[in-house]
Amino acid sequence: MERTGCDTICVSATQWGSCLQPHVSLSSTESEYTTASKVSCEIIWMWYLLDELSYNTTCPSLFLMDNKSAIQVLKHPKYQSTMKHVHCAYHWIHKQIEQWMITMSHVPGDENPADIFTKPLGRAKFAKFCTMLGLHT
Repeated sequence: MERTGCDTICVSATQWGSCLQPHVSLSSTESEYTTASKVSCEIIWMWYLLDELSYNTTCPSLFLMDNKSAIQVLKHPKYQSTMKHVHCAYHWIHKQIEQWMITMSHVPGDENPADIFTKPLGRAKFAKFCTMLGLHT
């Protein structure tokens, strides 16, 4: 599976990437779950950087994901049993969500700007996603 992500501050992309996952996932939910944990590490790192620069970091970071089942597993630990086989290093994201450092929300697949890194897009959608990421075409 391939994982992609993009971090933004205000309306400008600050980090983005796309790479193959270092493990085999048994489902798209598992793939999105483990990727969310990795991306959350980047979000928390950005929190610490902004805090050092004296920016207000009291509001939680919004994490948009296009997989509803992964969001349910992340938000509600009662669904955790479906991820028992996943290495424990990926489960730390629950603590970040409980502490309101990160909030999870759904973004429809056709509105997900991270698709710009992994999918062939038409000119209009490519321009739209570039604008959403604060990039100029």
